[in-house]
Amino acid sequence: MLHTRLLAFLALVMLPATAPGHNDVSKTIKTLSAKIEESPSADLYYQRATEFRALREKEHAIEDLRSALKHEPRHRPAKISLIRALGKSTEALHLAIQLQSSSAHAENSIEPTYLVAKIHHLRGNPKDALTICANLQKLSRNHSTEIDLLHAEVLLALKRPADASTILKNAWRRTNSIVLRNNWIDTALTAEQTREILPIINREISSSRFRSSWLIRRARAALIHDDKKQAHSDLQAALAELTMRIRPTRPDLSLIADRGLIHALIGNTKKAKADLALLKKSILPPSSYRLLTDTL
Repeated sequence: MLHTRLLAFLALVMLPATAPGHNDVSKTIKTLSAKIEESPSADLYYQRATEFRALREKEHAIEDLRSALKHEPRHRPAKISLIRALGKSTEALHLAIQLQSSSAHAENSIEPTYLVAKIHHLRGNPKDALTICANLQKLSRNHSTEIDLLHAEVLLALKRPADASTILKNAWRRTNSIVLRNNWIDTALTAEQTREILPIINREISSSRFRSSWLIRRARAALIHDDKKQAHSDLQAALAELTMRIRPTRPDLSLIADRGLIHALIGNTKKAKADLALLKKSILPPSSYRLLTDTL
């Protein structure tokens, strides 16, 4: 359940506002608004909040989630969505702890416990988050992908990239998740472990339609081995591809993160900081541009 909800959430927050279906979402909001005006309910407010979130209208989404909880204080999906939307605030932490303590069954406590760990991590309390993550690994029978990713993020915050790499590699082997594999590769590079990952990187470069992220990874590996010529070549090729793919208006923010990382790696600090500033103003989680932050 945690895996499904978080993937859905990430899909929504990374959805470009100009993506196909934008008009459909606006139409859905109008339909839901009419229904709310006629007969308001927690479910309707929650549905409209989800649509607002798809349009990156965070404040409207939060307002609707609060309205849903006024109508039905125990509406669990609305409370979880509100906690996520409130980020690292004290209110988010209190709500997550409250939901955690009110969960009657161990299985129901996994998601709020994950959220408590996540908020501690966002608030700069990695030691508290790490303790909770370790307990979550024991509590979660299904070994949620999101728990593994958070566990690794916390270890990275504690400057333990080799341990984070081990967590992600084992999780990838267990699940065969591409998300876990790619995060393992990025983390292994941070730990300066290149032997196992370079063959994967080279395969992806030779077979992928879009190669920029893999070229960046190979450039990071080249820098570890002090091969500046290879790194420069790969970074310039990646930048050329991104320049063609990034739309001037409403760009894909994941591509902005990659572009910022390229600028940081080639020493163009001014442009890297400009991209980082843009990302920080967005609703993307900091983990989406952690590499850029760490490189700067």
